[in-house]
Formats: sequence, C-alpha cells, structure tokens
Amino acid sequence: MESTTLVNGQPSNTLEVSDRGLAYGDGVFETIALSQGQVQLWQGHQQRLITGLLTLGIVADRVSAQNLVDAIANDIQTAYALYGRPKGVIKITVTRGSGGRGYAPPIESIPTRIVFILPWPLGRSHLSGDGVRVQICQHRWSNNTALAGVKHLNRLDQVMARREWSDSNIHEGIMLDQNGLVISGVMSNLFIQMDGVLITPKLDQCGINGTMAQVVRTIAEQCNIDVVQQQVTLELLLKADAAFMTNSLNGMWPIITLTQSALGSPSLNTTRWPISALIQTLQKTLAQHLSEQLTVGEIC
Repeated sequence: MESTTLVNGQPSNTLEVSDRGLAYGDGVFETIALSQGQVQLWQGHQQRLITGLLTLGIVADRVSAQNLVDAIANDIQTAYALYGRPKGVIKITVTRGSGGRGYAPPIESIPTRIVFILPWPLGRSHLSGDGVRVQICQHRWSNNTALAGVKHLNRLDQVMARREWSDSNIHEGIMLDQNGLVISGVMSNLFIQMDGVLITPKLDQCGINGTMAQVVRTIAEQCNIDVVQQQVTLELLLKADAAFMTNSLNGMWPIITLTQSALGSPSLNTTRWPISALIQTLQKTLAQHLSEQLTVGEIC
C-alpha cells in the first residue's frame, strides 16, 4: 500500500463536500516525519496543533483540544499499522467539520480528523550536506496578526509563491511580507548567521512558528550560540555570513546561493554563502538530538 488515509479514525479517501476545511480553509494541519517507526517531534507538533485549534475556536478549551489530539494520536497508531513501513510522512488535518452555507460557524461543530501517511520523498537527503539554491519570491505573505504563527489551512500565499519557479535546481523560495521584510521560506523557517549570532525573523505579523525551528533555537542555545528574533530586511539578509532553512522533514538546509531579480529589470543578482562551521555544528547536534528522541520513542 503506497499510502494510508483515515478520516475520523476510519480508512477512507472521502470527505463531506460541506466540510468547512474544503469550503473556507477552516482548519489546521501538521506535517510530521515518521522515522524508524516513531513520530518525530510529536510533543512540539501537538502543542502547535492545540494552539491552532484554540486560536481558530475549533475547540472550546485546552481540555477539549487535548482530547482531540489524543484521538489523533490513536488515529496515527491505527494508520501506522496499516501503512506498515518505518519511514514516511504523516500529515494531520483538522477542520471545523461540516457547516452548511455561509461563513458563520455552527454553534456546535464536530471537527473532522484526517490522518494521511505517505512514502518519504526521495532525492532530497543530500541537500543537508550539499546546500540548497533559493530565490526571492515576488509574491508576499499577507500580514494578519490574528493568525500569525498558526499553521492554518489557507496556504494560498505559499501556492502563489511556489508557482514562481519550475527549475529543479531551485529548492526553495524566500518570502517577504507586505512591508518588504524577510519572513521565511515557502515551506520553511529562515536563520541567518552574523558575527557568530543567529538571527531569525519575527513572526508577529505573518509566518508559521516552525516546530523544527524551535528545536534548532533550543539546541543553538545549548551550544552557547545566541539566537535573536528580530525584523530582518533584505539588506541584512544579503550581508549575512551564512544562512540556512529548517522544516520538519528536511531538518536544516544550508543556503549556498540566493538569487533575486533587480527591481524593474530581468537581470538576476546572486549571493553565495559557505556552509559555515557553525551550521555544521548545529546539524551534528540536531542529528544527535533527533536520534536520542527516537530512542525514547513516542507514539508508534
């Protein structure tokens, strides 16, 4: 079986057409690595899931959110038993459920739980060592302080940005906000290195609070590397000593080239960075951290 899908705990590939996740993007999701039969970084993912559920009001309180997450954990165990392989990608989606016509949510909604396990993507493992090539996206994040940090289902900004390239030699795009500040990658968080300090953009206007990014911040501090969250201009990014991107599947991707179009011109400017010793240290520490966590075991 190539992939496994459960809807509300039952094997299924169908969804009610009235589901508000389909109609309005009314829900949240998580994408998680399944490694050696274990759900990687589950604690971080479930906490972000709970935060998103509470922010959108899909659940009434933290107890209800935890009960829903516990049901999802059971779904993951069931799906894993059907999937039958130790490595893959788990995608969790929770919508507000069916709600009929109109934006107003039902007074008493029944959330829809979707757990999808699919094979691990091939051909990307070398990028952590070799580094990646990225470009500046023309499409920008939509600023929304109420939803900043939440991994909600409305990802049209990312869809529009990802449409900008088809070159397989470009691995990611860097997105700015409406004010021209650097925020993140299309599917990842961004860190830049300057004078031995790590700087990562503030996400108080838009962006997603990445689970892997939080782990990297923690291990950086354990390595006595200062981590600062601040506004990052494009000028500051281009002056960086090195840079890397993080997400739950890719871990840490060092950036080796950054391409941008000059304003009003078809010409391209390229910035090149080394894979610094600091990045290599963090990668080794992260690999050890993830290995130790898998030894402890979590869900599956």
